[in-house]
Amino acid sequence: MQENFPPSQKSIPLTWILPARLRSLLDKHPVGKNLYITEIGFYNEQVFFEKDVFKNNPDYVLIYCAGGTGWYKTDSKKHDLRANHFVLFPRKTSFQAGAGSARQCSFYFIKFNGAVSKDMYEYLHHDDKAEIPTPPLVGRTAQFRDIMHHLDLMENIENLLYANFRFYSFLGSFRLTVFNYMKKGTDNIIERCIIIMKEHINQNLTLEEIANKACLSASYLSAIFKQKTHYSPIRLYASLKIQRASQLLKATKTPVKQIAAEMGYTDQYSFSRSFKQIMGISPKKFREQK
Repeated sequence: MQENFPPSQKSIPLTWILPARLRSLLDKHPVGKNLYITEIGFYNEQVFFEKDVFKNNPDYVLIYCAGGTGWYKTDSKKHDLRANHFVLFPRKTSFQAGAGSARQCSFYFIKFNGAVSKDMYEYLHHDDKAEIPTPPLVGRTAQFRDIMHHLDLMENIENLLYANFRFYSFLGSFRLTVFNYMKKGTDNIIERCIIIMKEHINQNLTLEEIANKACLSASYLSAIFKQKTHYSPIRLYASLKIQRASQLLKATKTPVKQIAAEMGYTDQYSFSRSFKQIMGISPKKFREQK
């Protein structure tokens, strides 16, 4: 996906580096110490991307190829980096990386650290692939812009903290389990099914009925959900019901039995069992909580 930035910004890279004094401040901050950016940049065809990172680097590194092609080299072995793929490097890893050509290339280069940085690295590096595919999500560019804007205002600690809070969401967008409701294809099918489920929240549709309303086979719908969300359509349907029931339990005095019926459950027992499986507590105790 090709990123577009104002002409005035095309001659220089959009980059930011965390000053040492602010790094010390974040390392001691009760919230800021968890995850923070140490370097971040966007490179396109106007600012050719090439990086050398040495073995004494204390940070984790993410390189995302949003458009064009690139490469990275570790232990003298060169690898390709294709569009809509990213690669992660652990601390103390030396490597080189660059753009394959200047034509329509766009790269994000990010270094990060903090108390949960290792956990975040392992969360993103969730399989054995060196180069990991990721959907070109709508909104990722907006998140990046917002992060860069607040990093520029770093003298105010609140802006620095906000940028790093936003960074959690930005990194989370690289997991394949995230689906883009603006995108056509399987992601759009999942969004269509969610709409169907919400429109029939007070019924008890079967998998076959949901699939029929989405003009799909039940087996295909189950396969899509397993691939994109890691759980079944019926599990999502139940979750939507329970979330709605939770709102009714808190906002009204409607009896639990009546709420169960309104959510399409045949009896209060099955509703309570489903509620506890999802919320971890019975409907009665949930209502009693302040």
